[in-house]
Amino acid sequence: MSRYIDSHNHMHALSWDEWELFAMTGMAGAVLSCGNPHVHREIWETPPSAADIFRFWDSPIRLARVAEDKHFMRLRCALGVSSMMRVDGWEKLTEKLPEYLDDPHVVAVGEVGLDPSQYFQLTWPLEDQERCLEAQARIASEAGVPLILHTPTPKKNADFLGGVAVQGEVSSKEFRLHYLRRDLEVIKKAGLDHSLLVIDHVDGTIIDYVCTETAAWCAISIGSALRPIHSSQVAEWVQKYGPDRIMLNSDHLGYRSIDFFSVPKALRAMRRSEIPEINIRRVSFDNANELFGLNL
Repeated sequence: MSRYIDSHNHMHALSWDEWELFAMTGMAGAVLSCGNPHVHREIWETPPSAADIFRFWDSPIRLARVAEDKHFMRLRCALGVSSMMRVDGWEKLTEKLPEYLDDPHVVAVGEVGLDPSQYFQLTWPLEDQERCLEAQARIASEAGVPLILHTPTPKKNADFLGGVAVQGEVSSKEFRLHYLRRDLEVIKKAGLDHSLLVIDHVDGTIIDYVCTETAAWCAISIGSALRPIHSSQVAEWVQKYGPDRIMLNSDHLGYRSIDFFSVPKALRAMRRSEIPEINIRRVSFDNANELFGLNL
């Protein structure tokens, strides 16, 4: 197996054996996206509080401190207030976030970004989501750290514990692009440079826009059944847009089916497409290693 860095996952919510399997697939490092209550398969009947989110920040940081000794992987954390589920008192979190960024195991803000599909049907007005996003983008800009931008996926009630509540009417074809454009307006207002912006969950509906209309990083999530992207498609995109701004991640999480070998499959597909090894290494290792300062 080739070594790779997973630029975004939620493996802190998974088991010891699953961590061991990830390591055996060649995962040398990963950035944990922390602060999303739903990834832990907890059922929420009321919105989480700031105290709940602090718990979801603190625990992965502690795990990251020991992961290299126990699992031979270098883990770092991205902390944020996710918009996929309303958080009461989110302002308390953004007040403390700059202090968390001083921890050497915290390398980014995220994942954050507008999402009209709310878990457990706990709706959060988009206008307030925008305020929360702007506050976090401003913090990332001032600290000079990357911001991982979640772009939303259309969701169905039957697919999620507790269901979802969808705010607004946007077609599936325009869904991710519509909210990405709104995100970018907020990020521009916050003054975050695109060299620090990672646009995540990029798929066929937005990859051309991301690669030609922005100067941001293009992160492709390929490990979850929620966003099925074939490994051969990844190879085609790397050939078309080049390796300099693309990175790969699995978005592994605990509430949907995942493919443990998604990134290794993409590496093999790129080799079959005769993409030079130096370019494969750039999208699967070097870009994330340099941007997030993993020093591997």
